[in-house]
Amino acid sequence: MKVKTAGALIILVFLSGCLPTSVIDDILMVEAEGYDYIGDGKVLGTATMPNYVESGNQGGQGAGLPSTAAMMSSVSGVTYDSKSLIDKFQSKGQRPLRLGKVRIMIFNKRMARHGLKKELDFRNRDPETGRDMQLAVVDGSTNKLLTAQYQTTIPVSRYLTDMIDQNQEQNYPKSNLHQVLYSYYGNYMDPFMPMIRKEGMHLEMRGIALFRNDKYVMTLPEKNVFLFKMLFEKFNQGVYDYQYSPGKHVVIRNVYSTVSYKVRNGNGAEPEIFAKVRLMGDVRQSAPHLLKKDYHTKVEKGMERDIEERAFKMVEMFQKKRIDPLRLGDLVRSYTRQFDGASWDERYPHAHFHCSVHVNIMEMGVSQ
Repeated sequence: MKVKTAGALIILVFLSGCLPTSVIDDILMVEAEGYDYIGDGKVLGTATMPNYVESGNQGGQGAGLPSTAAMMSSVSGVTYDSKSLIDKFQSKGQRPLRLGKVRIMIFNKRMARHGLKKELDFRNRDPETGRDMQLAVVDGSTNKLLTAQYQTTIPVSRYLTDMIDQNQEQNYPKSNLHQVLYSYYGNYMDPFMPMIRKEGMHLEMRGIALFRNDKYVMTLPEKNVFLFKMLFEKFNQGVYDYQYSPGKHVVIRNVYSTVSYKVRNGNGAEPEIFAKVRLMGDVRQSAPHLLKKDYHTKVEKGMERDIEERAFKMVEMFQKKRIDPLRLGDLVRSYTRQFDGASWDERYPHAHFHCSVHVNIMEMGVSQ
């Protein structure tokens, strides 16, 4: 036993000597990649990385270590889709490029319409890619977005991911590489990604990019993102703007929202899908007269009808486009014995979606 243990240790020592090592001061770690499709299978690829350079100030980080300052670097050039940007740009780097911690991959609309099959397949097989990496579609040029100057000192990769993360804690549904791959490779469902845009020296979320398989189909506008998340997952943040009469609004902050589903006639020509939503919220903004008790119930009932109608129209639009980002097909499959998956694509547009919403406004204001 001792001989076997000693032999195993010796093998590990030799194997570890074969592994490449990298010192952070001697490499460029790519944190963001952008793809702009330019036709004929070619893309303008852009990679950004923070370049850590010693500032020369001794003791800045304590214990006598030199302090460092992050200086953003980027590299871009024409390549073909599915080729690793790290391999393409290795000859352009003043230091070796390493994948490191890729935080985000972004694609322009034309690239998304062309299809992301090769990119998704490549990332699915790449052991260095984390499943929490963000994917997004850009309304505009990814190259301009990644190389522009912003009113922030943090790297653009962190700016992007921080913006997406905090919005997904609010109105936007959770989405990352793991979620996209799950919907892409899964049956009876389609992936989605956040849509972002550069506005001056800022970035902003512009809705949700919806796909059929690997190809971009349309953007769900931001006004419907709350409804989408409400039907997709339970959550306890976000706000809903309800117009109770022309030009008059009341804004509700979601305290807690849950959704449950039931299915009837799952193998029929016209399956029925029932969504039941319970939403509890507080009034964040409203006209003064809405704070009175007699308007309390009117606001709740009005919101219920508004949400039900808009949710129905949204799902109806998905059916006409033959996309299923809410994974309703997989839901029907899970509720149906011996599910007829072969005919689902033809039956999905004829399915009847019903949405029942119960709104409970817990607080109408501090003066209540």
